[in-house]
Amino acid sequence: MLIAVTGSSGTIGKELIKTITNRKHNFLQMNRGDLDINKENEVINFLNLNKPDAIIHLAKADKNYTRVLLEWSKKNNTKFVFTSTYKVFSGKRLDAPYQVYDRPDGTDEFAQYKIELEDLVFDIYPESYVARLAWQIGKKPGGYNMLSFIKDQIDKRGIIHASKNLYLSAMFLEDTTNALIDLIESYMPGLYHLESNDGFSFFDIIYFLKHTLGHEWIILGDNKKFSKNDLMENNKIKVRTFTELGMKHHK
Repeated sequence: MLIAVTGSSGTIGKELIKTITNRKHNFLQMNRGDLDINKENEVINFLNLNKPDAIIHLAKADKNYTRVLLEWSKKNNTKFVFTSTYKVFSGKRLDAPYQVYDRPDGTDEFAQYKIELEDLVFDIYPESYVARLAWQIGKKPGGYNMLSFIKDQIDKRGIIHASKNLYLSAMFLEDTTNALIDLIESYMPGLYHLESNDGFSFFDIIYFLKHTLGHEWIILGDNKKFSKNDLMENNKIKVRTFTELGMKHHK
C-alpha cells in the first residue's frame, strides 16, 4: 500500500514514516517543501501522478487544502484519515471519559479548528476515518510530546509537579502510529478515539516514565490540589493499555 502523509516532518509524522516502512508499506511525503499546498491544481496533479492508496492527514492545514485532499480521495476511492485531538473536549459541558458519540464542547481556537475540520471530513467524504489522538509520549524530549513538556517544566522550576487527581488522555507515540495503520488495514471508516490511559493519573504516568522506562533525569513532585479528567473512551480499536504496559497506581 502506498500511504501519503501530510505533516511527515512533525513529531507524529516522523514516527509514522518509520511505522509505515516497518509494516511493509510505502510512503509518500506531502510537505510544503514538496509542493505548494495553496495551489489546488498542483496538489491534484501531485496526487494524480502518485496515486496513493491512502492519505493520512497529520498537518495543521487550512480548510481548503483539507477539502482538496478529501475530494480527491472520494473521487478515487482512496482511504482518508484525519487526525484530530482529545482537546476538542473541554470538560465544561461533558463528563469524561468522553465517548465517540459525544459532541465536542471545546471553545478555544485550536479546539474549534479541529471540530470544524472533523465536520468537513464527514460532510465531504463520509467513508473517512477521523482519529482523535491523545497526548503523545515519545522516547525522549524533542518536538511536541509529553517528555518535552516535562523537561521544559524541570528546566524552569527544577521539578515537575504532577497531580494524582489529574487524568489525561495519553498514548505512546509508536502505539499511535501503529494504530493509525491498523485503522486503514483492518477497520471500517468512522470516528475513533486512540487512547491508552485506562485510569492512571498524571503522577502515575510520570512515575512510570522515571522509574520503569529509565528517565532518571525527571524530578517528580505531587500537587494534589489540581483535579481534572480528560480521558477518552476507546472501545473500538485494540491498543496497548497502560495496565498492559505494567503501569501502577500511586495513592
